[in-house]
Amino acid sequence: MPESYQKGSGYAEFKRAVESMLSKTDATYLDLRERILFGELKAGAPYSAQDMAAHYGLHINMARRLLVALKVGGYLTRSGTSYVISTFSQSQVEEWRLSLGAIVEIGAVRLAQSGGGTLGPLAAFIDERIRNVPVKHEDFFLGAMGLTHIVLGGKESTLANLVSQFIPQAFFRLLWMADSYAVRTGFLVEASDRFLYAARTGDIAGVRAASRIFFDGIAPSLQTLIEKMGEGIYPVNDRQDGFQTIEDNIAGYPTYAGSSRTFLPIIEPLAEVGQAVLPLC
Repeated sequence: MPESYQKGSGYAEFKRAVESMLSKTDATYLDLRERILFGELKAGAPYSAQDMAAHYGLHINMARRLLVALKVGGYLTRSGTSYVISTFSQSQVEEWRLSLGAIVEIGAVRLAQSGGGTLGPLAAFIDERIRNVPVKHEDFFLGAMGLTHIVLGGKESTLANLVSQFIPQAFFRLLWMADSYAVRTGFLVEASDRFLYAARTGDIAGVRAASRIFFDGIAPSLQTLIEKMGEGIYPVNDRQDGFQTIEDNIAGYPTYAGSSRTFLPIIEPLAEVGQAVLPLC
């Protein structure tokens, strides 16, 4: 592992320095996201703007906006007129995995057919942002998000917007966490290399097969993660510099309340169809 990515004795100081540079809104979002994903806040437990305002010292209006942002990200779920900590069911997560895999396959074919001029920069991006970055480092997650963004056609593309409407940002974090239970990692690099070879040789069937490598490879560990979370067992948070980034959604739009745009999905998760969406104000 490259020395620059090792989590040494200075990590706690680094984290405190990062947190000191964040606004209170951003820091609250980051902390709540981590507490939800690693089980400090129990799935199904109610969570209100009053809870948030009291715990973090936020104005109640900002707490309400953050609730909406966390709901849009998939970390909270509407329950009647209130919110609860999201429960990630096997059926819902599997639906997201299959849907994202199918849409990525479409994007991969389009990218392969767009001409060889795009493949060189893509290969350079993979080498710089993914290949030599440890899987447990936040930079790997951001690189994987960037690669997916490219394959889907970039900011505001039809495919990227479709994914952002249907699949919450929490799912991408779950994909990253799933490697805690993986027998092996490296599926993303393997898929990328096979895609590049197939695209350069005009093998569209190979492009389709390559796009499925990651989603098929991650499926067993993702299933284990969700099973254990359902039992109240969460992985150790061993992410390096992890959960310090409020990344844009897959379509390139900010999704947190402190940004210039909090993007509300048009398509609701199946578990929430028919429930009203709480307005921002």
